[in-house]
Amino acid sequence: MNKEVLYIFVDEAGDMDFSPKGSKYYMFNFLVKKRPFTLHEAISNYRYDLLEYSVGAEKNINLDIEAFHAHNDNKHIKKKLFDIISQFDKNAVKVYSYILEKPKVEPVKRHKKEIFYIENLRYAIERLLSKIVLSSNVIIITDRLPLQKDKKNLVKALKKGIKEYLGRHALACRYDIFHHCSASSANLQIIDYISWAIFRKYEHSDESYYEKIKTYILDEEVMTKNRGINHYEI
Repeated sequence: MNKEVLYIFVDEAGDMDFSPKGSKYYMFNFLVKKRPFTLHEAISNYRYDLLEYSVGAEKNINLDIEAFHAHNDNKHIKKKLFDIISQFDKNAVKVYSYILEKPKVEPVKRHKKEIFYIENLRYAIERLLSKIVLSSNVIIITDRLPLQKDKKNLVKALKKGIKEYLGRHALACRYDIFHHCSASSANLQIIDYISWAIFRKYEHSDESYYEKIKTYILDEEVMTKNRGINHYEI
């Protein structure tokens, strides 16, 4: 078993609704790390603590949590999870954020949501790979894809794009992409929390949770139509 494989866990935040009711931003956030993974036991133990608390509480308190999800968890659970996540070795964990200002996305690119999703995910992965020293095989794990129409061909296009990127840059590593339920992976739950914190910073100008995880940020790139420092055309 090769413990030097590079793992990339992916989460998206925001929505693909381009009407005034939609979010202002849409983003992909990536958690980059290698095994052995740390703090998973602390996260698992905390979940079991909550289940035991539900059983032992005098009042009828339901903390039936199968997996942590920042949007759904209450403020007490959020605080505890962010306290755990903030204990990572900052040299062993990196986070990259690819951020779209939705009003600046060209109208022609808004209509087919499946293509919008896959093309931006592919490009975001390429941007991330360009920022790290890639000397090992790569495993990319996302939550279940929010795609229904033509899913098989879209995933095939995603893999083809990444393969071509590796070829263009003469990177001899192998890779694969898996789409797992977030409950199956503490790392998917961790990047969900980190992603939520970054989204709060941009969408709501709330950096209170972002402060807990900012030390892990490799880069935050806001994609706009105008080139500039840390700004790239899509």
